[in-house]
Amino acid sequence: MRYKLIIMTTEERAELIGIIEEQIEKLEGKIEELKEFTEPISPDDSIGRISRMDAINNKTVFDASMRNTRERLLQLQNILTQKDDPDFGRCLKCHQEIPMGRLKIRPEIRVCAGCLRTV
Repeated sequence: MRYKLIIMTTEERAELIGIIEEQIEKLEGKIEELKEFTEPISPDDSIGRISRMDAINNKTVFDASMRNTRERLLQLQNILTQKDDPDFGRCLKCHQEIPMGRLKIRPEIRVCAGCLRTV
């Protein structure tokens, strides 16, 4: 199977790496903020029954947000380790270049839009 080579310029690669590093920094900050909201709710807290149920429900939402944030952080950290790989920015399935616009939005993406639709 033949595939075209990546045409990502050095400047585009540097810009993409900068975007990844910036997003990693933002996610690390978000995780620090979420830690406060994902702590266990003590049964000894003197809050009303309804307020306690709301607090438990909110904690569930924050727990899900924490999991998603950590997962995305791991994906970004992983892709950053591959920044010098010649396949950086190339679809894992069809080996075609992933458009730079798509990579700027979701730099951790590993497949092109065409292959994503076939999954």
